[in-house]
Formats: sequence, structure tokens, C-alpha cells
Amino acid sequence: MLFNSAAYLVFLPIVVALYWLCPFKYRTALLLVASYVFYMTWNMGFGLLIFALTLANFLIGRFIYKSTDKRKRWLVSGIVLNLVVLGFFKYTYFTRNAVNGFLSMFSSNQQLPSIPFDIILPLGISFFVFEFIHYLSDIYKGHEPVKSFPEFALFASFFPTQIAGPIKRYQDFIPQLHNPLKITVSDFDEGIELILFGLFKKVLFADSIAPVVNRCFAHPDLLTTADVWLGVWAFAFQIYFDFSGYTDIARGSARLLGFKVPKNFDLPLMSSNITELWRRWHISLSSWLRDYLFIPLGGSKLGSLFTARNIFITMTLGGLWHGADFNFVTWGAFNGLLIPLHKIWQDSSAKVSWLQPFLSSKAFHVLSIFLTFQAFCFGLLLFRANSVSNGLLLCGKALLLSASPAGFMPWDVTVTSVTTSVMFPLLPLMLIVMMAGQVLSSRLVGVPGIMPLQGFWKPLRPVYLAMIACLLMVFSPDITPQFFYFQF
Repeated sequence: MLFNSAAYLVFLPIVVALYWLCPFKYRTALLLVASYVFYMTWNMGFGLLIFALTLANFLIGRFIYKSTDKRKRWLVSGIVLNLVVLGFFKYTYFTRNAVNGFLSMFSSNQQLPSIPFDIILPLGISFFVFEFIHYLSDIYKGHEPVKSFPEFALFASFFPTQIAGPIKRYQDFIPQLHNPLKITVSDFDEGIELILFGLFKKVLFADSIAPVVNRCFAHPDLLTTADVWLGVWAFAFQIYFDFSGYTDIARGSARLLGFKVPKNFDLPLMSSNITELWRRWHISLSSWLRDYLFIPLGGSKLGSLFTARNIFITMTLGGLWHGADFNFVTWGAFNGLLIPLHKIWQDSSAKVSWLQPFLSSKAFHVLSIFLTFQAFCFGLLLFRANSVSNGLLLCGKALLLSASPAGFMPWDVTVTSVTTSVMFPLLPLMLIVMMAGQVLSSRLVGVPGIMPLQGFWKPLRPVYLAMIACLLMVFSPDITPQFFYFQF
């Protein structure tokens, strides 16, 4: 069941109505049943898998908490269990192909046997596993485990966040189950607005841009330099509107039930450096990688060289988490190099006194935002390409370079028919939408320096929401496109 489907627009109001009509002591059970119904409409068997994994982590968490001399052994066992399950479903084909590629360098006859059955990736398994690892790790650090299995099972399966996050922390979620609140007008208004605006991002913008992106990246050999940049700019907007739209719908759905889940985006495309961008893009994942990978590796305590190493490992593994292919690993490694390089630039430029007036100017801030966006997009060429070779080809074209026997030659910078017919009408729209989306994502209310027009906005708000609803009805596609991040 997809957030942008007619089925969900029926499912959600029914669950919300039953939840608030239900006696408080039965609400957790109701949401747990609804969450498994939501998941198992896609695949009944994988619902049983998630339940078994939830039960195993619940028991291991109790063993960690009660044990004295075997706490670390239980922690390692739990983490290994979760990673093995994730690895089997997500990385079996990747590992087999990687090993075969390595063996083929020595002998074409040495190959691993083919897998005699199809392995289907369960939706949301990466997010489930990260929440389970967080739970076990925090209990090992001294936090108390969840006492009620239904509450723990709901933490893992809560339907607004179960497929693509945001990644929750159980210390924030479980206490909300114990508050016998009643829905308020504020909760309802905020929930409806987030859902409508999320659908607005997904249906009107992400899904409109997607055909352009697919058309560009399907034929990397036919693209000119201009095509490459137009295509990757379009992809940057597509993935932002798609995933932030999903997050808005998730947060809005949770808000209708009285829950608050983590914010996942904080105007990331307005970041002035790559480090800041990754703090503001997919915040729940970035903070998870920091707390449960970067810091355990040693964080920034062992000097600049070890810090750079830890950042590189963290970002490379973060790339692998996104997808079982070497182009994702390469994309992660690229960002793992870019962040330390920014740190070197930051430290070096701070020592140059004559640069300081320019570095503190508004002109440099604007330039930094522009360059950060271009660096982000350059990395996305590796992310979106279907192979490392295609990614490197696109990167070479983006840099006006082509390897040839005669040396490095500039690529054609004209725009071909691959992008011309659909891209140019979208360019001004995308620029306007990016600016409007950044402002509207702050909900246009009480944002210092952006739009402090609370009194003016309030009477127009119903008109704005009605306009979005009308546009959604008019421009909704005949099919229901999947959210981009569901594949991870």
C-alpha cells in the first residue's frame, strides 16, 4: 500500500477514526494490527519475517539488560543476526557477482553457482534493521529495554514510518504510547497540511520530473555535457521532492494519530557546505550513522587523519546501505572524501587573514550554496547511474573531459533532443518550485527572516490547502508511481 494510492486514502481515515474512538488501553493493539495490515497487503510472508525479527530483537534486548558477563556477546549476536538477515535479502546477488568478478580475473572457469531461487527484498528491511541495532546498542549503553512486546512491535512496525523512515529512536517513541491524549485542532490541521503538501511534492513535481531523469540516464552515451548537468539537476529535484514528500506524508499521518516522528529534511539544498548538507538531508539516517558507526569507530577523538578515515568508512558504508551495487559504494566514497576536503579547506582558509572579509560576505555565502549544490549533484551522477562505468562516463562528460587516444578532449556542450523537448519548459518551473518548496516546507508561519506573515497567512491557509487538493485531483496520474526510496 503506497502513500500516494487510493487505498491509503481510505485506510488512513479509517485507522484514525478507530484510533480516537477506541479506549486508550486498546490503542496500541489497534495500531499494531493496522501496521501489520498495512505491511502485509504487499506480502504476507514478509510480515511474518518482520514479526520474527521483532521478537528476536525484543528477547535479545532483555538478555543484554539482564546479563552481567555476557552483555557484549548478546549485543554482537543481535547485531550479527540483523545484519545477516539484511545481507541475505539485500546483498546476496551483489556478493555473488563481486566474487565472480574477482575470480574471473584469474580463471573464467571458476564461478560461484547460480542461486536456485529468486530473492525479493522486503520493503523497509534496511530501516527495520537500523532501528533494531539502535535499540540493542542503547540497551547495552545502559538504557532500559521496552517492557511490553506489543509496544516494541509497534515501535518497529508503526505504519507511517515502516517503509522508508524516518528512523525513530525508541526513547522518543515509546513514551508517546503512554499519553492518553485527545486529538486537537492543531494536530489535525498540521497533519492534513503535511499530507497534502507531501502529495503535492510527490505527484506534481517528483513524478513530473521522473520521466526526464529516466530518459537522460537510460542513454548516458548519447548525452552531451549540457544534457548531463540538466539531467542530474532534474534528478536532484526529483529525489528531494520524492523523499521529502514521503517524509511529509509520514509525519502528517503520525500527527493525525497524536505522534511526533523525527524531521528528516531541514532545507538541505540551501546548505553552504557539504558537511552541513548531510546534516540536513535524511537527518534520521545521518544521525544514526554518526551515533552507531562514526562514533564507535573513534569519531573525531584521534586526530584529523583518523577522523577523515572514520568519515570515509562511514560514508562508504552509508552508500552501500543505499543499494547493493558498486555505484552506490563509489558515491558513498566520493562523499567520504568530499567532507574531509571541506574540513581541510575550512581550516586552511581560516588562517588567511586577507580572505576573511570575502568569506564572511553574503556573496561568498551565495557562491557556497551554488558550489555545494553542484558538488552534491556531481556525486548523484554516480548514485543514479546503473553502473560504475556509466557513472564515470557521466562524470567525465560533466567535467568536459573525454578520455581518447588523442588525450582529453571537450565534449559537445549543446543540448540534444534527449532533454530539449521536456527539459527547457521544466527548468524555470524547477527553480521556482525549489524556492517555493524551501519556504513552504517551513510552513510559512513564524519563520524568522523568511515570511513572518502569520496574520496574513491564517485566512489564506484554507484556500492554499484547497488549491493543493484540486491540483492533486487534476494532475494525479492514472498509475501510482512508487516512492524512489522504497528500493533501499
